[in-house]
Amino acid sequence: MEADAKNRSPVLLKILGSPGADEAAEGEPRDAVKDTRPARPTPMLDLVLRDGRVESFSYAYLTRVSFDPKGRLVLYFGDDTVSIEGRNLEDVRQKVRLHKADEIQEGVEAEGALKPETAAHIERIEISTEKKSRKEAENHDAGHRKSFVR
Repeated sequence: MEADAKNRSPVLLKILGSPGADEAAEGEPRDAVKDTRPARPTPMLDLVLRDGRVESFSYAYLTRVSFDPKGRLVLYFGDDTVSIEGRNLEDVRQKVRLHKADEIQEGVEAEGALKPETAAHIERIEISTEKKSRKEAENHDAGHRKSFVR
């Protein structure tokens, strides 16, 4: 195997790496590399509702984050809008904005009273879909398209 490595051009050695480089990389912990990544660690955001249901949204469809410091955070995922109400949501907003939040959990009122005033607490999560049905769109557009033939 060493004979093969000696016969390789410097360009190939750069691309493929030198023999034994993989063995050195195996000794490094993968978690250390994962923590240095600036990108999102998970592709989806889980919203855990009070009744136990979990709704997962792909970060790929997150187009806008709207934040009101008075206690409201609105996330826009394609046709879906997620409204989050609570207190001290600045850190939650920052994590979502950087795609680093794994889940946001809706709390109960008693739980909120037990948390320190400076801690984030989610009072309510509301999910709405503004998607029109195809039939409604066709009825609304009937006869108004240039390519429409009668």
